[in-house]
Amino acid sequence: MSKSRSVAVAGALCVIGVSQAAHATDVQDFPDIGTEPLGRGGAWVARATNPLATLQNPAGLAGQKSGVLANVHLVFNKVCFLRQGAGQKLALPPDGIDYPEVCNENKGSPTPLPAVAGVYRASDRLGIGLSVAPPNMYGLLRFPETIEIENSFGVTQSVPSPQRYMLLEQDGLALNTTLGAGFEPAKGLRVGAGFVWGFAKYRLANANMSLSPTAQPDGSFRDPVTADVRAELKVADWFIPGATFGILYSPASNFDVGLNVIMQDAFDAQGDLSMKANYWTNNGTSDSPDLSDSGEIQKGLGRFRVPNPLEARIGARFHLPSKPGKPQSGVRDPLVDDVFDLELDVSYTRNSAYERAELRFPESPAVPVKGTPGSVPQNNDIDFKVKRDSVGVRVGGDYVVLPSQLSARAGGFWEPNVQNDEYANVSFLASQRIGVALGATYRLSMIDIEAAYMHVFVSEIDNGNSGKLLVVSGDASASPPFRSPYAINSGRFRQSVNVVSLGATARF
Repeated sequence: MSKSRSVAVAGALCVIGVSQAAHATDVQDFPDIGTEPLGRGGAWVARATNPLATLQNPAGLAGQKSGVLANVHLVFNKVCFLRQGAGQKLALPPDGIDYPEVCNENKGSPTPLPAVAGVYRASDRLGIGLSVAPPNMYGLLRFPETIEIENSFGVTQSVPSPQRYMLLEQDGLALNTTLGAGFEPAKGLRVGAGFVWGFAKYRLANANMSLSPTAQPDGSFRDPVTADVRAELKVADWFIPGATFGILYSPASNFDVGLNVIMQDAFDAQGDLSMKANYWTNNGTSDSPDLSDSGEIQKGLGRFRVPNPLEARIGARFHLPSKPGKPQSGVRDPLVDDVFDLELDVSYTRNSAYERAELRFPESPAVPVKGTPGSVPQNNDIDFKVKRDSVGVRVGGDYVVLPSQLSARAGGFWEPNVQNDEYANVSFLASQRIGVALGATYRLSMIDIEAAYMHVFVSEIDNGNSGKLLVVSGDASASPPFRSPYAINSGRFRQSVNVVSLGATARF
């Protein structure tokens, strides 16, 4: 074996779970946190009438009664991958075996996203809010490490899963704590701002190649099954500062215009890397996936950085007053004040910030990989190459079925396709998304009980044999160095998402 092929590596994790530390509705999020906003398809920036306005438009804190809110989303996310092109066949006798389509194991188990918030009405013109909420992300993804497949002899056997070079698992916790205030300096004009303290902690796992395979006689490649390295990275960033700004202007008694801008620093953290060489020699059964007993844990050596894109939203809301001509009180309460409302929002997200995720390790001294003669390369960056910034549309509204007691709502959203198909990833699909939603609020004395449902359609991606995502390998002489000689993401990607939400808001 040449020296250039003796450098076994692990650590390049083709995942972006940590990018979801921000609240912004980027390519990895759905609109929106909060049961009421979700049921309106995320069209809420010009309404902003509950304590979650602290983050989503702090100007809406002015004009609210004091109160507290508790909501929870249950997110069911299904992602499937059918591998094609280079690496489509496993290097198993007699002539290789095609990988079947694989989907995440947890597709039927919900990821809970709880949120709590409160608002204090300090005066008729000033409201102060505090919220603790996760980003509106798709949540946990866990793929099987091995799959059952029938070989050419008709014998069923376990083999490594086809998506393992992109992702085995992403799990963790992310929260944004926001302290904000809304003020009404003039009748009909409200302004607001808030400070965001975000933190996120994640565990990410995938597989890498310790050796780059050589081409078959027909020019194709087959995964080096028995020489893979399983890598697991644990990262945490306890301070991700951000800010939210909002304006709410009511030029007429039946018309509101809202604006919100959210910006947040990048997720940037040092992480612990765990590695297990030759992991699939016994089809992943030789050791616990935890890797904690492998003795190969490198503390704090991996630096992982992923940007958080800026988002701006502007919305216009028409609402028909239940008692035309009656002067409005200082409190905004659509269940009492309106017959119905309809809102249209336009969102801008700087998704072009997703150029790549940076994953770096020390060059000297090199990080060794136990069980191999080599070490982890310094540069393990993963390309995303999102095509452009995106402009999306949300529309939604409420109809008051029983005044002061019951309202029904519905809405939807559209986000354009900004996915570069050649860099599609099971944990990063930025294709066109269309969502439809419905919900309701029932008022019981001083408590509003809320429910909502959203389904998100994600356009299928099929890049055939044109994938360009390369996984880390042990070939120093490759171009680029230490990368697989073929893409590991060629094929078809499918995703669908269902979100069920329940909540309650108490007013005092």
